[in-house]
Amino acid sequence: MFAHSTFAEWQIIDDNFLAKVYYDPNKMKKSTSYPEVWQMTDLKSRAESGAISRLILVQYDCVDKRRRTLASAGYYQHMAQGKPIFTDVSQGVWHPVLKDTVMNTILEMACAREEAGNAEEKTSKKSTETGKTSETEK
Repeated sequence: MFAHSTFAEWQIIDDNFLAKVYYDPNKMKKSTSYPEVWQMTDLKSRAESGAISRLILVQYDCVDKRRRTLASAGYYQHMAQGKPIFTDVSQGVWHPVLKDTVMNTILEMACAREEAGNAEEKTSKKSTETGKTSETEK
C-alpha cells in the first residue's frame, strides 16, 4: 500500500515554513462524492515520531467540505523514501476543511475532477442511448 511514493508523479501544491506538500493527480480516485487523494508532506524538520516525511491517503467529501484520513505512513527519509517507520490504516474521523488552506485547494481540485468525470460519463451515456456522438467526443 505504501510503496506508492516510488512511482508517483508528485506535484507540489504548497511550500511553507513547516513543509512542502505534494499530491499525485494521477492517483485521484473517484468515489461518487468522495474522491480520494494521495498526499505527501515533506517536513523541514523531523517530527517527534522521527518522521521527516509522511504519505497520506485522504478522502474528501465534496458536498459537506470535509476530509478524513484513510491511511498514513511516516518515513525517516525525505519524499517518503525507504521503509515506513510507522503506518496507520484506521479510518479517521471527518474534519471540516477550512477555506484558504492547502486541504481546501486539494478538495477543490479533487471535487472539480470528480464533477468533470461525472459530466463526461453522463455525456457518454446520453450519446450511447441516442446513438449520436457529440463534437467533443469526435
